[in-house]
Amino acid sequence: MNKFYLIDKPLEITSFDILRNLKKKLNIKKMWHTWTLDPLATGLVLVAVGNYTKLISYLEKDSKTYEFELSLDWITESFDLAEKIEFLSEKLQEKARKEISKEKIQKILKQNFYGIIEQIPPKYSALKIDGQRAYKLAREWKEVKMKVRETEIFEIEILDFSYPKLSLKAKVSAWTYIRSIASDLWKILWTGAYITKLRRTEIGNLDLNLAQKLEDFDEKSFLDVKRILKKIKFINLPENILKRMDNWLETFYSPIEEGNEFFVEKDGEVVNIVKYEDWMLKAKRKI
Repeated sequence: MNKFYLIDKPLEITSFDILRNLKKKLNIKKMWHTWTLDPLATGLVLVAVGNYTKLISYLEKDSKTYEFELSLDWITESFDLAEKIEFLSEKLQEKARKEISKEKIQKILKQNFYGIIEQIPPKYSALKIDGQRAYKLAREWKEVKMKVRETEIFEIEILDFSYPKLSLKAKVSAWTYIRSIASDLWKILWTGAYITKLRRTEIGNLDLNLAQKLEDFDEKSFLDVKRILKKIKFINLPENILKRMDNWLETFYSPIEEGNEFFVEKDGEVVNIVKYEDWMLKAKRKI
């Protein structure tokens, strides 16, 4: 069984909980998901089942769109609701209420949160440091040093603002942390900032309209692989050439686009990934 399912993750379960649930429903062990969502986040999780787990690497660079709410009157170490909240004093809140406007935030976003930026991932994240999850080290009060990384914000806009609540929508590249946006905004405003709501609404060209909920899961509601991998070129091969690809044998083939990778389709499923170079078709990965 090789399928893709798009799930709308509910609040307070992990992405791995989704896999555990689907393994029981589908009676299959081989599956994985793209891009983890924190338990306190909701929204899209794409699950690959069977040999389609081999295609996940082709999806990891897809952009993501999030809608999220921040509160500007307190902070937490995790920059979300997972850790202890430290409230600002009434005096500081009153000062912030007078000084922070929608126009000021728009200017800050334009200057600091557009295009290619540098981010430090939150120490309360699933990233591994010396083989251990960063959040586990942080909760054990061990030193956690997160490396700066480049990421890109394609779009960011204010959906609503009424101090202390700020609602934003952002389209970002892979490896962008929304909680790091809250952290960086806090460093600019010095009023505190942490995520109170976070929802992933798009992955690449997929949106919530295509997703299903776990409680209403339908095995037949899988996604067409071509719908997910729109940038990939698909081809059909004669049976004799397909057998050569399955056996990792190069073969002469009539001209197609030089240097490109192709997904070989058979009976509606991807069965191989090939590359065309110097008039030769070469197997790259058997699915």
